[in-house]
Amino acid sequence: MDVSSADMYTGGLIGMILSAGPMAKVVMVILFFFSIVAWTIIFMKYRQYKRTEAEGDRFFRAVKEADSFKKLISVYRDSQDNAFYRLVLACYKEVTSRQKDNPGRIRREDIPPIEDMLRIAISDESVKLERRLSFLATTANTAPFIGLFGTVWGIMDSFREIGVRGTTSLAVVAPGISEALIATALGLATAIPAVLAYNYFLGRLKRILSRMENAAIYLVNILEK
Repeated sequence: MDVSSADMYTGGLIGMILSAGPMAKVVMVILFFFSIVAWTIIFMKYRQYKRTEAEGDRFFRAVKEADSFKKLISVYRDSQDNAFYRLVLACYKEVTSRQKDNPGRIRREDIPPIEDMLRIAISDESVKLERRLSFLATTANTAPFIGLFGTVWGIMDSFREIGVRGTTSLAVVAPGISEALIATALGLATAIPAVLAYNYFLGRLKRILSRMENAAIYLVNILEK
C-alpha cells in the first residue's frame, strides 16, 4: 500500500467513525474508554511488578549477608516503599513485641504466631498487587460483546434503510455494515490486549507471591538460628 492509499484509508476510516450514527458513536466512545484505561493499567502494572521483582532480588541478596533483622532493615532505609520491606517490617514488629520480657531471645512457641503474621503480610501484599487487574478481566470479557452490540445495531440500521428506500443497493447497505464492522474491530482491538496482559500479569503475580513465601521462610530461619 503506497502513501496515498494509506492516507485515503485513514481518512476513510475516520470519516466512517465521524459519520456513524449516535448509537454507534456511543459504542465507540465506551470502547475507547475501556481501551485507554486498560492500557494505563497495563503500563502501571508492568512498572509495579518490575520494581517488586527487583526488590525481591535485592532482598535475597541482603538476607544471605544479614545476621539480624536490624541489619536487614538497614538495607531498606533508602527505599522503604516496596512489598519485601513491608514483609520484613511486619516480621520485625512481631518479633520485637514478643521480646519485651526477654530481649534478644525468641522462644520456640513464638515462631507459629510470627509465621501467621508473615502469611497475613503476604496476603495484604497480594491484594495490593492484584488491584486493578480485575478491570483488565472485565475489559477482556465485555469489550467483544459491546462491539457485538454495535454490530447488531449497524445491521439493524441497514435493514431499516432497505425498508425505507425499498432497495438493496450497496449505497444503502454499506454505511450500516461499515458501522457494524468498525464496532466489531474496536471491540476485538480492546479485548485482545486486555486478555493477553491479564494472563501475563497473573503469571508474574504468582512468581512474586512465591518469592515472598520463600522470603518468609528465610526470615523464620533467621529467627530459628
